Amino acid sequence: MSFFVYRKLDPDQIRLIHLFPKNSHGSVEKLSTERLSGASPSEPQTRVSCTVSHVSLELPPPYIALSYTWGDSNEKAPILIDGAIIHVTKNLEVALAHLTPEDQEISLWIDALCINQQDSTEKTEQVGQMHNIYSRATSVTTWLGPSADDSDAVMDWIQHYGSLSHKFGIGTKPELQLLRLLQALELHPETLPQEELKVFLEEIATHLSTANDDEDKITLALANFFKRGYWNRVWIVQELVHAKTVEFVCGTKTVAEEPLHHALRLLRNFGQFRQLKSAQQQKATDWDHRKPAVNTRNPINILKVRRTVGQFPLIYLIRTFRFFQATDPRDRIFALLSFASDAPAMGLRPDYRKPYMEVYAETTMLLLKNGFSDILSLCQAHDDASGLPSWVPDFTRISHRAPLQQRAMKRGMVPITTVLQPAFSASGSEKNVPVFSESVNGSFPSVSWEAKFIDTITNVGTPWKPQGLRKWLRDIRELSQSDSISSDPDRLKHVWRTAVADQEMRVANQKPRLSTHRLENAHHLLRDLDLEKEESDTILSRELRDYVYQLQDVAFGRRPFCTSKGYFGLGPSDMETGDLLYVCTGADVPHIFRSGHENRLQLVGEAYAHGLMDGVLMDTEQPRSIISIS
Repeated sequence: MSFFVYRKLDPDQIRLIHLFPKNSHGSVEKLSTERLSGASPSEPQTRVSCTVSHVSLELPPPYIALSYTWGDSNEKAPILIDGAIIHVTKNLEVALAHLTPEDQEISLWIDALCINQQDSTEKTEQVGQMHNIYSRATSVTTWLGPSADDSDAVMDWIQHYGSLSHKFGIGTKPELQLLRLLQALELHPETLPQEELKVFLEEIATHLSTANDDEDKITLALANFFKRGYWNRVWIVQELVHAKTVEFVCGTKTVAEEPLHHALRLLRNFGQFRQLKSAQQQKATDWDHRKPAVNTRNPINILKVRRTVGQFPLIYLIRTFRFFQATDPRDRIFALLSFASDAPAMGLRPDYRKPYMEVYAETTMLLLKNGFSDILSLCQAHDDASGLPSWVPDFTRISHRAPLQQRAMKRGMVPITTVLQPAFSASGSEKNVPVFSESVNGSFPSVSWEAKFIDTITNVGTPWKPQGLRKWLRDIRELSQSDSISSDPDRLKHVWRTAVADQEMRVANQKPRLSTHRLENAHHLLRDLDLEKEESDTILSRELRDYVYQLQDVAFGRRPFCTSKGYFGLGPSDMETGDLLYVCTGADVPHIFRSGHENRLQLVGEAYAHGLMDGVLMDTEQPRSIISIS
């Protein structure tokens, strides 16, 4: 039997796959029997058979675009296209077998089959059209995988409770916030406006409560469902953003977008309610809000972008979807370009002739040139074999260290604009951007940037470890005891402020600096805490909940430091004594550098430095210099 060979596409064309129905004369079973009769036993048997056609993308026939994850590229299965064999990943073969209709042919666009993956030129052209391919499809079907780990029960739960949440308008008004409703259910159930709403809340609380014997089962099923590889695949963001309508398929179950959207928010907000309730009973060693029972971050971010009118700046998309995966490392950037508002102006477009390191460097350089210095917040120490400059994030490695600032949408703005929160301004109001050298013989350019040298790192504390609340605070306190600050009556308050990088947890669309009120509250609760004791006896007070939430967020992947002049703060966990603290003009936060070859510096990462976050040193007479970063 022959293997399938692609025919060349005309410039305005795409391919469509037409799946034969199970009950037609072209059924898989019949075709497989006829076409494989007389085949040797070593030739493959197939469950899926289809034909392929070339159609105009301008006036295509009705078709469904498939959104799925390729799965393990080493696990292959054969299917038939026009009677010829082609091998696809097992996950795609299973999807096609499940989606094969009973009695009517369906037309599909599937990236792995409709793009010749071995032709880089075609791949570049077709990927550049994917926003049109998905937006012109009748609908998009997402394949989440076959039924497993009680996924049927999860799909039923999403359909039922997501639909009810939508019906009741949960979260649409302050009085309908889930947290407020659940508190009313516990304390004043008579105040709830509807008996039906009360029953709904009681069922949610029962299903997801730790007091319920079945809680572990449904929570585990939900957790496994949202751990599926589909939710981590970067291409699905573009596929769903451009879709007219979306349905989510898992095994034989299907749910629409609206129930899923509302079910996700139920899960996220109930998790916050459960943490609030248990805060007084839990020890600091047991309490880590960074590990929710059901991680809804990725699907919520996908649907948030899909449901927002307008396109987002590329920096926002890169930061939001930095936890996502891609088979081809270039796709961590390319998959975002079709719905990035500023990508065309920066001249960024998919080009599979470029190696991934060139793609990463070019993208970072253009973002820096356009004033988005916070792209450096994603930089971490590179593997020596990576070959990337220190100023280029390696997007193939997921950094779980949270940036010091978050990017938030400005509500009601068209086009969509974003701001960094909390509002730091280490370089004052200056907006200088770095200058890049010319690339020579394929080498990466170096960066020249005007900066002010602050000081040399002389001591570092222990990198954050889970269950290390006292140790974290103790290290910062000890590192703050320099001659210049030891006599300051507010020194301990500076320690508490530094421990959370002078910020509070996000509330709605705001990520504020640590308020005086919350600082005083933390000081009242922490000042008499014996930091020399072991962690195990630290009972977390309810009043400290948000403070410790924020501390965990900012501490992960960082360590405290101090400098020879007495500045202290937080930097990357891989910083060392002898590293250098600079403020680059145009950057909102200071950065840690390390001396390298030929008087060039290597970026270690961003830093929080107490007393330096509002530009107070930029107007001093201390000279600035041009630093070279490699």
